[in-house]
Amino acid sequence: MLNSTINPDIHHKRKHCDINYNCKIINTTGSKLYDKYYNVLNCDKLELIDNHIYFDSLVNKESIACLIQFINYIIKNKYVFVFNDFKIYIHINSKGGLFYELMNFVNYRNQCIYEIVSIIDKECYDSGFVLAALCSYRIISKNAKVNLSKLHCDSTNNIYWNYFKQCSQENSEDFKNLLYDVLCVKVESNLTPEKLSYYLANDSSTIWSWNSKKYKKLGLADEIL
Repeated sequence: MLNSTINPDIHHKRKHCDINYNCKIINTTGSKLYDKYYNVLNCDKLELIDNHIYFDSLVNKESIACLIQFINYIIKNKYVFVFNDFKIYIHINSKGGLFYELMNFVNYRNQCIYEIVSIIDKECYDSGFVLAALCSYRIISKNAKVNLSKLHCDSTNNIYWNYFKQCSQENSEDFKNLLYDVLCVKVESNLTPEKLSYYLANDSSTIWSWNSKKYKKLGLADEIL
């Protein structure tokens, strides 16, 4: 079982007026930094524009490694920016993916001294919104949607979260314990183990879909824009 801890400093929240934020910038003309990753096999795409990273991707080993690489590149070149309060912004739109791969981001985030701000621009599923919730400050666009899928087993009792195999049956308890620990303890939220169990196991819905107000009410976002 993987064990990770969250730096308590990331839970110091500030008002949006303290944050140099511009989620609408996507034009690369005149940008100081630019890089791009694209996987032709599954269409995962990450784009770096100045101190913004656009994460339109599944959560997997390659995408998280690229995300960390891009963050390091921004930090290495932070001198090109004139911001008084330097931050890194990750715009996340994701269909989910492999939950265990998020532990690499957790471990990296604990060592990073700079604030990482997440923005859910359009839509996130499962591991995608967990990635957003793990950041220092969490923003969701007012028209964005967040989806939570139930856990289920295949014919050989492998554990799936939506379409993505998470672990085999023998590791299912470790997986569930870590999932609950991250969402109910490590992530600052209003989710309790009882409430999370209701969402993950309730038979009335295969996928829970939340608007920005409901998502913020659950404590998974700090601000709606």
